[in-house]
Amino acid sequence: MRGVKSLRLSIVDADQAGHHQLRKPEIRDQLTRVFGHEILAQDGEIDRRRLAALVFGETPEHNQRRDLLNQIVRPGIREDIRRQISSAPQDVDAIILDAALLLEAGWAAECDALIFIDTPLELRRQRVAINRGWSSEELQKRESSQWDVERKKAACHFVVDNSGSPEDSAAQMERCLRTVLDKQTER
Repeated sequence: MRGVKSLRLSIVDADQAGHHQLRKPEIRDQLTRVFGHEILAQDGEIDRRRLAALVFGETPEHNQRRDLLNQIVRPGIREDIRRQISSAPQDVDAIILDAALLLEAGWAAECDALIFIDTPLELRRQRVAINRGWSSEELQKRESSQWDVERKKAACHFVVDNSGSPEDSAAQMERCLRTVLDKQTER
């Protein structure tokens, strides 16, 4: 797109904020009081796979443990997100909050627009197997702990089809962002 100014973006990664929370000694202590020392790795840090096994799934016990986990870590994640947003460079066109659980966590009000990145199930399975080493069962456990895809899409202003090339997905995302920015300029 010749002659079109590139967008300057700042990305806030909620997943990384969550990982940061799990490394805090006070959070680790709270989690071990609730879930026991079996969630710790040999180095004394939280073993995220062990913790995930306790909180992801469809049983009432999984739901209860996930609620406890969220009560402990989400306030710090939200604080970290707000800090990152407030410290973003002033000259950016947009701040992207990358948060898989944005809707479930109640963070939608923090956003001017919601963009759902839609990827077909089989492609999600392939990607998490390659990028995270998860089995189909692990993905199913995690996804069953979230809003279903159709509910998420319905709650969003835009949907980006992420089944094609990275360039195609990026072009769709840019169109969404430009639409949001154009509407803000009109105000």
